[in-house]
Amino acid sequence: MNKSAAYKLKIVLIYVGVTVGVCLAIKYILPLATPFVIALLVAVAIDKPVTFLTKKVHLKRNLSSGLIIILVFAAIGAALFFGGRALIRQINSFAANFDSYYENFTHFVEGCCDNVDTSFNLSSGTSYEFVNEQMTRTVDSIAQKAGPVIMNGSRSFMTWFTLFFTAFTFCIMATAFFSRDMEKMRYTVKESVFRNELAFVTEHLKNILGTYLRTQLIIMFLTCVVCTVGLYLLGNPYALLLGILIGIIDAFPILGTGTVFLPWTLVLLIMGRFKTAVFIFIIYLICYYGRAFLEPRLMGNKLEISPIIMLVSLYAGLLLFGISGVITGPIAALLIKEISAVFVKSVKMRSS
Repeated sequence: MNKSAAYKLKIVLIYVGVTVGVCLAIKYILPLATPFVIALLVAVAIDKPVTFLTKKVHLKRNLSSGLIIILVFAAIGAALFFGGRALIRQINSFAANFDSYYENFTHFVEGCCDNVDTSFNLSSGTSYEFVNEQMTRTVDSIAQKAGPVIMNGSRSFMTWFTLFFTAFTFCIMATAFFSRDMEKMRYTVKESVFRNELAFVTEHLKNILGTYLRTQLIIMFLTCVVCTVGLYLLGNPYALLLGILIGIIDAFPILGTGTVFLPWTLVLLIMGRFKTAVFIFIIYLICYYGRAFLEPRLMGNKLEISPIIMLVSLYAGLLLFGISGVITGPIAALLIKEISAVFVKSVKMRSS
């Protein structure tokens, strides 16, 4: 094998090896390490205020870390408590009024079916009879499965809540340890034999991955706020619940807010509620053009990955990691790109 072929083979093996390693790490290691990854990110984020209190106010680092961590997690806990309470209230309200909503939906479907019968010269009630039969079968099927699902769901919820509380506790403890020992950790990295590689990867990931996550979180938060406020002004009793759900859906590049707002607008137009339809469409336009305006400005030129690669990474992430692949898929693509660049650079230096 000549030198050129050997060099190309090494490059291919690097990308294949890094891809396999990153995918396996995200699928099997990340779920176990998630509390500690979050703790490290929080510790890095609060390092400046902790250092400020330590050097300017002359508090011990342990005390500075403790104060900032208490404030951060107290704010997170308060947001989860009050937001969760409001969500539960709206979910209970929706469940209590479900029969009324279902009846209104049935009348709407019946009206649409009457229009279809008239348009195609069918006997009155033909379309609705067919649709009603399908709806009845669907409802019966859901009812038959509802009992076991609710029982299993309640047990799963208790298991999930226990795991969440345990992970949350470990996350707080790990954040305290990371924040306290931040200087020691930096010194250890600096003295490591892999310091150059770690510095290269860390710097690039901080610029690229940090920018990507910050951008998506900011846009998702703003989308939730816009949708919640808009629906609240519209008098929707489930403004917070729908606002959060639409904000989460907007994080899916394939879906976006149009998946909810465009069909909603169309249904309102069919029902003759033109003012409400216009208002809903305006909320959609604000969300759509808000993302189009903010994303390139927040992201800048740091995300040097083509849109098609991001789309492929999203699809692959969904297949490999499930619903979490919406986030972990693009992150995996960024990790593969940056880590592979380190090894490729090393190979090029040895070859030259």
